[in-house]
Amino acid sequence: MDKKELMRMEEEDHKRFHRRILYIIIVIMMFLFGGATFYHYIEKLRYIDALYLSALTMTTVGYGDITPKTDIGKIFTIFYVFAGVAIALYGLSVIASHFVEAREELWMERLSKIKIRHHTQTFWGKLKNLLFYGTEKLVSEYEKSSKKRK
Repeated sequence: MDKKELMRMEEEDHKRFHRRILYIIIVIMMFLFGGATFYHYIEKLRYIDALYLSALTMTTVGYGDITPKTDIGKIFTIFYVFAGVAIALYGLSVIASHFVEAREELWMERLSKIKIRHHTQTFWGKLKNLLFYGTEKLVSEYEKSSKKRK
């Protein structure tokens, strides 16, 4: 895989992330205005109050100044809270995963630039060689030293 192809793949991944974020924002807005429309018609609230109630309910803030009065509004609110929190958490998880991946790529790039010497022998292998000489090694060292004496 050459550098151009890798750059193209990264660019496609980045565009895919932006599309995903855009879709999540669109779904959140549709959900917010859909809830506001429901509260406007069912709870007979002004639209700005319905939008306010939708935003507070979806984010689980719930000041309590405006509450659903009808039974259908209360039942809708139960499901609206769970769905709203799920959508918001999904959006946050997508954003967080993007930042984690970007950070990971940064560290992988930094680590790839570091020159690391590769040691073929482990610590225990080195210790074993230090403490327990093999017979062949002892014989060869003896022969070397005896040749030097002559």
